[in-house]
Amino acid sequence: METVLMAVHLLVAVLLIGVVLIQRGQGADMGSSFGGGGAQTLFGSRGSGSFLGKATGGLAAVFMMTSLSLAFFTQQQAGSVVEQVSSVVNQVSADAQKDAPVGFDPAALKGVTNKPVEDALPAAE
Repeated sequence: METVLMAVHLLVAVLLIGVVLIQRGQGADMGSSFGGGGAQTLFGSRGSGSFLGKATGGLAAVFMMTSLSLAFFTQQQAGSVVEQVSSVVNQVSADAQKDAPVGFDPAALKGVTNKPVEDALPAAE
């Protein structure tokens, strides 16, 4: 069900992009009002306003419905984020307590000596 809904969602998204790109801009009305381009339109001399407007509205409605449906199905499968985080935190804290050393021994650190560090720069003359 979810894969079919995802396929429909992607198809509607591509169609919606195509319909929006086909539409005429607002600046094209000025040129067509003086007789330019009336005979060369694809959807007749009235233009494509009504058909493409209805197609855009319908595709946008289907896109919103598929978006909401996919979000609902994803939320149902995921469960609560708070429960997931609390279980991970409890597991990490239990592992840290199990593997933690009893006490801190600074002498166990590698390369730690009690000698003072000498400056490697030459002395100023």
